[in-house]
Amino acid sequence: MFGLEDLGQVAEDLRKRGINAVHDFLYGSHGCIEGLDVGDDFFPLWELRLAENEAALQCGDFAAILQRRSAEWTVAGPARMRQAAG
Repeated sequence: MFGLEDLGQVAEDLRKRGINAVHDFLYGSHGCIEGLDVGDDFFPLWELRLAENEAALQCGDFAAILQRRSAEWTVAGPARMRQAAG
């Protein structure tokens, strides 16, 4: 079971399970967002913390997390999506 307090440790644990994961920070107009790079995809910490992604994260099923992303999904997160819509 992963605790998300230390994404470096989460990435290390995932690598031990054969998943190419790296703790990373994404910088841009949205500021700095902490998360995991898994393969070619970035998973922000806010997304990993969502209750609906908990089981997929524990199983290392990042494809399931990707499938849950809506067309409006942005790396900046739900608050930024609401601001852009409003």
